Amino acid sequence: FWKEEYSVSAFKFYVCKFDLINTDSNRVYHVNSDKYFLVDAADSTTWAVKLLATPFKYNRISFLIGVDSARNVSGEQTGALDPANGMFRSRSEGYVMAKLEGSSPLSAAGNKIQYHIAGFLRDSSVLRKPTLLFPFGQYLTIDSLPGKKSIININADVNDWFFNPHQIKIATRPTCTTQGLLAKDISENYSKMFSV
Repeated sequence: FWKEEYSVSAFKFYVCKFDLINTDSNRVYHVNSDKYFLVDAADSTTWAVKLLATPFKYNRISFLIGVDSARNVSGEQTGALDPANGMFRSRSEGYVMAKLEGSSPLSAAGNKIQYHIAGFLRDSSVLRKPTLLFPFGQYLTIDSLPGKKSIININADVNDWFFNPHQIKIATRPTCTTQGLLAKDISENYSKMFSV
């Protein structure tokens, strides 16, 4: 967006607490509320998130980006929350909710870019819950037929980490690895990186 050249070597983020929404009837269905998924751009096996949904007609989807506060203070865990995934800091700091690493000739940090976005307490929370509207006039209809699958394709554009509503320039802010205002600003930006 700022015409700043960069390359990506790592791009990961947590998603959980999915809701399928029908705005015509104002109905919200909570889906897989206890499962956490780590989406890793380098591992195509993590790109598909399987959900079990109540049969109905939906036109929006919502989900939490990150790991909620209860699971952040539960210590080391398994599955997507396993520390081996490189996203857990400590019991007091919890999880990195989203990670972007790479390089840029504009970076004053030895050509490195490193954004490890964390924070789950009220004042430092980077937890975001975007709601995505399906393309105009389109609905997802979940049938009760056994074995039937429906697919929602959601794209994530890494460029959105750097703008809207906050201007994050690699030349002046090549890293963010601590909780605080910059991490919150970046999380507001990347909460808008998704589209259906």
